[in-house]
Amino acid sequence: MDFWHDAVAQKRWLRRFVLLVVILLLPAAVLAFYARPSADDYVYAARTHAVVQQYGASWPRLLAAAWETTVYFFQNWQGLYVSGFVLALQPAIFGNRWYGLTFLCVLVPLFLCLYGCAKLIVHRLEPAQKRLPLALAVLLLFAFVEGMPSPVEGLYWFNGAMNYLPYFSVAVLNTGLAITLLEPERLSFDRRVLFAAAGVVIGLVIGGGHQVVGELNLLVLLFLTALCLRCRNLWLCPALAASVAGLVFNVTAPGTRVRTEGFAQAGLLEAFVKSFVLAAMEWIRWLDVPLLCLLVLLALPMHRLAKSTCVPDRLFRHPWAGPAGAFVLMWAMIFLPSYTMGGIGAGRLLNVVWMTFILGLAVSEFLLFGWIERVRMISLAPAEYFLQKYHHVLPRVSVVLLACMACIGSHTVKEGQDNHFATSLEAAYELASGEAAAFADALDEREAILKDPSLKNAEITPLGEGECPWLLYYTDVSVGPDLWGLTPYYDKESVVIVPEKE
Repeated sequence: MDFWHDAVAQKRWLRRFVLLVVILLLPAAVLAFYARPSADDYVYAARTHAVVQQYGASWPRLLAAAWETTVYFFQNWQGLYVSGFVLALQPAIFGNRWYGLTFLCVLVPLFLCLYGCAKLIVHRLEPAQKRLPLALAVLLLFAFVEGMPSPVEGLYWFNGAMNYLPYFSVAVLNTGLAITLLEPERLSFDRRVLFAAAGVVIGLVIGGGHQVVGELNLLVLLFLTALCLRCRNLWLCPALAASVAGLVFNVTAPGTRVRTEGFAQAGLLEAFVKSFVLAAMEWIRWLDVPLLCLLVLLALPMHRLAKSTCVPDRLFRHPWAGPAGAFVLMWAMIFLPSYTMGGIGAGRLLNVVWMTFILGLAVSEFLLFGWIERVRMISLAPAEYFLQKYHHVLPRVSVVLLACMACIGSHTVKEGQDNHFATSLEAAYELASGEAAAFADALDEREAILKDPSLKNAEITPLGEGECPWLLYYTDVSVGPDLWGLTPYYDKESVVIVPEKE
């Protein structure tokens, strides 16, 4: 029986596939137990930490303190009217050992939004393939984690990860909702209203989350809305308007003006050229073996979806539109910080650019298969027959491809990072070598000093050699006065960083 019509075989494959991915991600998950707060974690969570110290987990007081934090930063640093609230609730306010929940705080929303988007699209193209959305969501999540350019800022550092990835996640979901609304006649009126309302809420949330992701969401909605308007379909207009309103409210906030004044802005032409070159360089760096493995694993589902009769042939006339669109989105995401801050920004920005790149290539592969079979009329039936003939080998091939992605990792080709593996293998190494434990022990000792009520003027030392694992270490204090906000966070009169005694 054909695999796509064999529910038993699909269920068996999916169960084994998910189990293998979970096993491969296990070292990265275990490593999260050794993560500890750093840098801006303390500044944003000073008020909420004080509430926990005085009242315990009193959620009404915690939420009020988080709101006060949001208002303060909206006025004095950034117009992130949603992100500031989230960052104030970082897990370490309940104790450093809870900080590892950052890993779940990032990946659970990302997985759910990937699954939601995949389910909406697959249901539209191939309603019978009920297990395919889960497989696609798991595979893409795995690729995101293993090839992430800056895992510490995407998985283990709360302030960096939660300032970007949750909003990227809901932007992916919003794309799925928007694609579904391209053909509103296939939905009931109640579903149209629900999807349109969800798009409005998501647009406002992203606008208050991060400007770069807000820009990404806006560009995708602009393109899809333009397609809708040609057919006099106005269902995407509310989401587009909400996205514009949220982003405008963000960029015009008093705090945003304060922040931008602290950076040397680049000229418009300089930022345009620089971001174009940087986007092209990232394409070259990321086109490597793990990416090829991902494209091979995506080939069968993308080919299946491209054969859907729900999609007109004209959609596949220009297969170059996929990579071109992905490049434009990457360029736009890099352009904004290049123009406002004079550079590409931190690794956490590269993380969302990387994930946009991956999704763009998945769409490109879908368009390529459709172009080959439905425009060029080149049948891929011989290839399908070959795979059916040797179907017993495919599970082993899939294992090898996933293992390759878990070992090599796309970030290993970035300049200056060739000595690091993919996230899972690097996590296993840091666990086995003891670097992760040394990092956590050193910071737990530091926290014990800072939490000592008898010490009003605390002295701490920076991390030493062998205590800075690549996946967990973002930055550390420098010798001199406290610049991290440790003094108010731990209610001290002063905190001074002194050199380690030899």
